Amino acid sequence: MKRKTVSLCMIARDEEALIGRAIKSALALVDEIVVADTGSRDNTRIIAEGYGARVVDHTWRDDFAAARNAALAAAGCDWILVLDCDEFLQGIRPLEFQRLVADPAAAGYRVRLSGDFDGGRPERIAHIRLFRNHRDVRFQYPVHERVAPSLIDHAAAAGLEILDAPLTIIHDGSAPEHASRKRERNLRLLRQAAVEQPAEPYFAFLLGSETLIWLDGDVLPVAGLRASLQQLQSAWHTISAWPPEARRAVGFGSLLAGDLAAALLASGDAGMAAAVATVGRRDWGDNASLCLQAVRAGLVSLAGENEPSQRELLDAQIRADLQVAEELLAAESTAALRGLRVRLHCCRGDLALAEGQIALASEAYEQALSSNQDHSAAWVGLAECARLAGDRKRALRLYLRAVTASEWNVRAWERGCSLMEELGFHDNAQSWRIKAQEQFPERSTVAPAPVAAATRRVSDVVGIWQLLS
Repeated sequence: MKRKTVSLCMIARDEEALIGRAIKSALALVDEIVVADTGSRDNTRIIAEGYGARVVDHTWRDDFAAARNAALAAAGCDWILVLDCDEFLQGIRPLEFQRLVADPAAAGYRVRLSGDFDGGRPERIAHIRLFRNHRDVRFQYPVHERVAPSLIDHAAAAGLEILDAPLTIIHDGSAPEHASRKRERNLRLLRQAAVEQPAEPYFAFLLGSETLIWLDGDVLPVAGLRASLQQLQSAWHTISAWPPEARRAVGFGSLLAGDLAAALLASGDAGMAAAVATVGRRDWGDNASLCLQAVRAGLVSLAGENEPSQRELLDAQIRADLQVAEELLAAESTAALRGLRVRLHCCRGDLALAEGQIALASEAYEQALSSNQDHSAAWVGLAECARLAGDRKRALRLYLRAVTASEWNVRAWERGCSLMEELGFHDNAQSWRIKAQEQFPERSTVAPAPVAAATRRVSDVVGIWQLLS
């Protein structure tokens, strides 16, 4: 069988510090390198050409899809591999890579994108970065550009499939100032695109998702949550009005459902969050993330339900959703899903805790921490176990451990605050209450505090440690 050739296609602007690493990671796999330069003033071009790249100039017009397509138009190989300059491809043997592109049934491949993302968001869906070079396959949308819509159409017309590849692309989020500039630029382009194409729900979805702040798989009720929620709801209502077959064809539908459910949970609407997760699973299929959002919504509803028959129904549904999530995660062996597995352990712990099974709950939280010692939600779970067992001083130490793992854990601040009141640490409780109000202004359950009270930061928890020793 004739060997298939591959073009590495990139876009770049002032990326002299990173472009060499990106190219080197794929050098043994590709036959040509095409870089669309959008106006570099540093040594980006020289470095790229030093690795054998062909650099084509592209005038920047606030359109990432156009820049991507300029590189694709210059590519002459059978297949296209797409990388950003702040990414690199994890090692794969050339023979194994060649088997992928030699598959006659494949139009393209979804790969795993892993790394640090803006807002602490959990890992997103797999991205299509490897696909056949065809004139009809081009990127769409000026920001958060996607090749999937055109590739799906091409695959359907040619009788081909889009498959999953054992490829992982690592995204390097190590430069906070770079990430901040990128975020501001993306928001500007998204707002511009939303004005120019008001009927396109993709931009409302991205505007809502781009500004969400995440911790341990949950959205935080920070300033701006309501605005984000409005954007997500706008996209959801638009898509909901479409015929079923059109809805199911929306490539970002599952992501929208997950983000909207998480944002609704953060705003206190567990019932609507559960409904959105249910519709998302119906229209776009079960995935572990949506199942866990349904579980989180069910647990919140369970905590507020006193009717035995309703509690029994909620309990059964939560267990069924947990089982589905566990089966889905068991079928996927990639290390990139570790965060979802940690969340699964925490959900099992939360359910056991709601039923008063302290030992079972503690075991689940310990399992979560064995995978990630900084998973602050698991520390809160252990604190709740200690509190339910009557060991309030240990519970307070664990709440402190939770905010040490992450000062953005809203439950740790709130629950720790209430426990300090019980223990008579009123000044410390007031400090924690103010901290919660400052960081989570859109949290409806935070109790009001006098304006004149002094504010203390995370370092002030040392005084409580001394009180407990």
